[in-house]
Amino acid sequence: MAGTGRAPLRDRPDILVRVEDLTVEFPVGRHEVVHAVSGISFDVAEGETLGIVGESGCGKSTVARSIIRLNTIKSGHVIYHDKDLATLEGEDLRRVRPDLQMIFQDPISSLNPRRRVRAVISEGLSIWGDDKGVWSQDRIEELMVAVGIDPEFGERRAHQFSGGQCQRIGIARALALDPKVLICDEPVSALDVSVQAQILNLLEEMKSRYGLTLMFISHDLSVVKNVSDRIIVMYLGKACEIGTADELYERPRHPYTRALLASIPEPATTVDVAEGNITGELPSPINPPRGCRFHTRCQHVTDICRAEEPQMVAVGGDHFVACHHPVEVALAL
Repeated sequence: MAGTGRAPLRDRPDILVRVEDLTVEFPVGRHEVVHAVSGISFDVAEGETLGIVGESGCGKSTVARSIIRLNTIKSGHVIYHDKDLATLEGEDLRRVRPDLQMIFQDPISSLNPRRRVRAVISEGLSIWGDDKGVWSQDRIEELMVAVGIDPEFGERRAHQFSGGQCQRIGIARALALDPKVLICDEPVSALDVSVQAQILNLLEEMKSRYGLTLMFISHDLSVVKNVSDRIIVMYLGKACEIGTADELYERPRHPYTRALLASIPEPATTVDVAEGNITGELPSPINPPRGCRFHTRCQHVTDICRAEEPQMVAVGGDHFVACHHPVEVALAL
């Protein structure tokens, strides 16, 4: 479904993170592997918010965890400040990790239940010391205030906070080491709708205040659109469409992107609600389909879709799609 993974990379001096042909596999059994991510490429400019969207199992969280080396990378490159994080080991990797911090999907389980909140937030600073910022009670209280947690609650433990409060604590912990890149792995999916907006607004505020570059991962395209400058749509380990948030929302060219837009509570006016009724089950990542990986569920499938993997091609400006019939898809309705 998506192209070769050699998605278009921009030739710009402000590119902060560059992922090239990233492949991640997980062994299952003796002779089988899960093809979690299959040769995906993209870049992130400094100060940009890049959204990654797709249904559960598409590989978006694996991409995020691989960038900070929580997963083993089979092949490919993750370039950050001319360093390939995919090949760094030991102290070299340890030295660069504080620059790339992550906010996890489950805000409660991501916090140590035995430690007090003040200790959770300050742990990174206590380890790195003056290398990444001076540890002090004032600094910790500054972070707590910044994310909306009363410093008086610093001696409490995670179970004494709500899910939204725990996510705020997780954000403060991520900000403690003054990172350059903040990876948000579905940071609002486990929260009430009323709390989601608060956390999204907080992330935007923190991005502006601390000069962050964000990667925002979600299965909800409507949420991603509101916070992202550009969006990558993933399906079964591949990128199928890349473009600016407005371009992707107003002129979606891949049938899977259109299906996502048709499935949100308030469907985009650029698609028909019927396009969200894709049939069939998500294929197994152990044995992904030949050719276009979406062809088993696509309304526009032809013989070439079953036989050949489509290449990622430009369809205008900074908009790219991996589909054999992008024009036909756009004009279908």
